[in-house]
Amino acid sequence: MGDEGGRLCRVDNRTWYRNPAPTVGAAIVRGGRALVTVRANDPEQGRIDVPGGFVKLDESPVDALKREVEEELGITIEVSDDDFLQTSKPHPYGDQGDMNLALGFAARLVSGEPHPADDVSDFRWVREQDLDRLDFAWEHDRALVRKALRREET
Repeated sequence: MGDEGGRLCRVDNRTWYRNPAPTVGAAIVRGGRALVTVRANDPEQGRIDVPGGFVKLDESPVDALKREVEEELGITIEVSDDDFLQTSKPHPYGDQGDMNLALGFAARLVSGEPHPADDVSDFRWVREQDLDRLDFAWEHDRALVRKALRREET
């Protein structure tokens, strides 16, 4: 291994790096409440997170977020690069050693009524005072929702 964590392949003499997969999450805020989801599948099945998912090779983070929210909740959101609020340190995703780098955005509901689909078993609208009582799968999602709710107040 090199000092940057790469491994040299002896076959093609190329250095391969283990990098985190980028993911996106949306804190969808409306009227002092944020939409949070309940995970339908492992990892972290049954715990709270925000709608979102993995960025595909041909997508921008914003395009990936719009696609994931539509797949998971059947709604259209408004979000842009200007709505970026935070990133996480790379963190484990599941028990296979995969690592993710989460990018969090504030978003607004444009059309549709949310209904659980895909990776979501349920959803709820919550206020800031509810956040500390919820069992979030990842703490960065709790922080994202809090930031988005406070941003809406200003």
